[in-house]
Amino acid sequence: MEISLVNSYLAHKQHLLPASHLSDVVQVTRDIVALHATGATGPYLSLWARVPDFQRTALEETLYERRYLARVHCMRKTVHAVPSDEVPLFFQAYVERYALAEIRGWESLLVQAGICQEGKAEPLLKNLYRQVLDVLTEKGPSTVRQISQAVPELKAKIRHDVGKPYEGEFSIGSRLMLTMCMLGLLIRARPRGTWRSNLYEYATLSDWLPDVDLDSVTPQKARAWLVRRYLAAFGPATFDDAQWWTGFSKGETKKALEALEPTVTEVAIEGLGAGYLMLADDAERLRHFAPAQPDAPYVFFLPDLDPYIMGYRDRRRFLAPEQRAKPFDRAGNAVPTVWANGRVVGAWGQRKACGEPRRTNGSVIYGLFEPVCDGEQVLLADEAQRLEDFLGGEFLPQRFRTPFTRALK
Repeated sequence: MEISLVNSYLAHKQHLLPASHLSDVVQVTRDIVALHATGATGPYLSLWARVPDFQRTALEETLYERRYLARVHCMRKTVHAVPSDEVPLFFQAYVERYALAEIRGWESLLVQAGICQEGKAEPLLKNLYRQVLDVLTEKGPSTVRQISQAVPELKAKIRHDVGKPYEGEFSIGSRLMLTMCMLGLLIRARPRGTWRSNLYEYATLSDWLPDVDLDSVTPQKARAWLVRRYLAAFGPATFDDAQWWTGFSKGETKKALEALEPTVTEVAIEGLGAGYLMLADDAERLRHFAPAQPDAPYVFFLPDLDPYIMGYRDRRRFLAPEQRAKPFDRAGNAVPTVWANGRVVGAWGQRKACGEPRRTNGSVIYGLFEPVCDGEQVLLADEAQRLEDFLGGEFLPQRFRTPFTRALK
């Protein structure tokens, strides 16, 4: 299979082609598995790229009013927005890997901070869980600061990585909320402030999503389900891609694929080789796939950490290896990217108003590290203007930078 055909098919599945845009926010999220949500604005921009005439209120209503989507810790221990009816599957896929490891880490932290003696961490934590749940049951969704007013122990600070370059500190409260979310006791609710805010309120999961039963599926079935969903959204992909994206161990990934064996097939991609995995029915669709406008160029702008660019460990299908350092920082985080005909060709950012550091004009700028034709240049300019109109003059600080993005003027 030609790379260009594969990339066009993936852009179609990811709702990034104009002909495959979809108005249903929940269905788009379901089709690409989840929206990366460690950054507050990321889910909005990922949906803007896929939903025609997208408005921020559509996501806010879906997340906070109807609650058809919810934020949970899942792939690679990061926060994603996922369909609420699938929360048990994401939870069970990771509870053994992340939540239990998080609890084990607490004892050394609390002993190091002089807050408890060895072997005493578990009862202390359980007592804190109970107090936090009591506060939220009485007051409803609250911030860490509000909860800490009622539970003063949460204000205590703990130093971490002492003596290392990244030494720092965190409050027990901020870390405890993360642990309780991983245990399925709490969930991130509405943020305080604008759509750019990461200051979340927390709610009990049972109150926020009363119909969700976390024990309705086993971890083994949940992991097999997640690998199947990954292949449906991102296939063709390699075993290493699936393992990296899920964050599972090799053994867990192998068992999940074994459970799917009758429905998975291997395909080859021209120039990349064989061994790429797809669902069998999806591979058949790819063989018969024809873009709505085969010769028409297509472009799109994606935010940092968009699910598509973060969907693979091996990105050669859409990015030349020698260009990797331009859209990815040293930690592997993707900056906001510019795409043409299924390949990453540049990065985008915004211009600050000169001489007025607290005010911005928010104009969208972009730079290219791969050549594009005149027709693609026109489409890129139009897409940049569409993005600028959506942002409405608001400036979004860059969370990740590379030498290439620092040079954007």
